[in-house]
Amino acid sequence: MNCRYCGTPLPEGALFCVECGRPVGESEPILTRPVSVVVPERAPAPEPEREPEPDPEPAPEPEPEPEPEPEPEPEPEPEPEPDDEVLPEPDADPESVWAPESEAEPAFLTRPPLEDLEPTRLVRDAPPIERYVLQFSTGESVVVSGTGLIGRNPSAEPGEVVDQLVAVFDVGKSVSKSHIAFGQETGRFWISDRYSTNGTVVRQPDVPSVRCEPGRRYLIARGTRVDIGEQFFIVS
Repeated sequence: MNCRYCGTPLPEGALFCVECGRPVGESEPILTRPVSVVVPERAPAPEPEREPEPDPEPAPEPEPEPEPEPEPEPEPEPEPEPDDEVLPEPDADPESVWAPESEAEPAFLTRPPLEDLEPTRLVRDAPPIERYVLQFSTGESVVVSGTGLIGRNPSAEPGEVVDQLVAVFDVGKSVSKSHIAFGQETGRFWISDRYSTNGTVVRQPDVPSVRCEPGRRYLIARGTRVDIGEQFFIVS
């Protein structure tokens, strides 16, 4: 039997090779062939996308050049004054020129001067305006003169002109907004019902009471009581 490694003949029963010193009973080494490992090629990493470059900003437009101002026109030179003024010669003798005679106006067109022959007229003096005191049942006293309206909330009609507006405080609203009108005639006080809802009653001293007709004037003496709705006033 020979050594498996070096081929030296060995005696029977030998345990080791006398040449290489390896044990005879050792199993033969398993020869392995190198296996080539195939490494897969890596795909190249994709290049990062490039951001699109911004569009270049447009170049600023050149500012327009200012137009040149027009040169002022030269003023015309003044004409030279003549040394001696030359007057035009008359064509003919002025005495010999014939002029038409002005026509005289007819006699019927002439107007004689006007004379103020009327005497000055006398103007009548305005009647004196009396002052009256109205004492209301509400405790108020009002001095009136001229024309006016009495009511809860008096107001003149369109085109009507009055001197005074006398408001009466009436919780029950028995007095109309424009209940009566008043004024003076030859110095005497008068009233007239303005178509009020509850009417107007005149109570003169020692005279029976009278209910006023709307729109009619009634002369009132001092000391007379006038009822307007649930309220009244005394003329003094």
